[in-house]
Amino acid sequence: MSDNWIIVVPEEPDFLPPLESRRKAAELFRSIAPRADEVKEQATQEVRFIDCGANLERIVCPSCGAELDIEWWQERMDEEAAAAFPLRPTPLPCCSASRTLAQLEYDWPQAFARFSVEAMNPQLGDLTDEQLRSFESVLGCRVRKVRQHI
Repeated sequence: MSDNWIIVVPEEPDFLPPLESRRKAAELFRSIAPRADEVKEQATQEVRFIDCGANLERIVCPSCGAELDIEWWQERMDEEAAAAFPLRPTPLPCCSASRTLAQLEYDWPQAFARFSVEAMNPQLGDLTDEQLRSFESVLGCRVRKVRQHI
């Protein structure tokens, strides 16, 4: 059996909301997805990769629009993971533009973050823009959404 997650993270990978804000974000998600199998918030000391699981279709250069080779990307991911994702700019193989892994365009979206609030099998189609703005209000930052399928 597979599982689906909706994961909300701060747009800035290093941002860690205060504890009370993190708890309120989990409460908000529980109110939005009351039939979810699980809702949890997770905070880490270091930046971690929030992937979309089997939903990943391609990775694109934000400068020239070229599709990036998955093997090249995996090598960069391995290097960055070994150093706890410092998200250093690196020249891209397509056009030599210097970008971090967080700045690449992922289809479906992925993210890097120290904090996430997650709903497992939320039994809702998607989060609305209004609901995402509610998370921003509670967390005190811009957010992005990752839909993960495992």
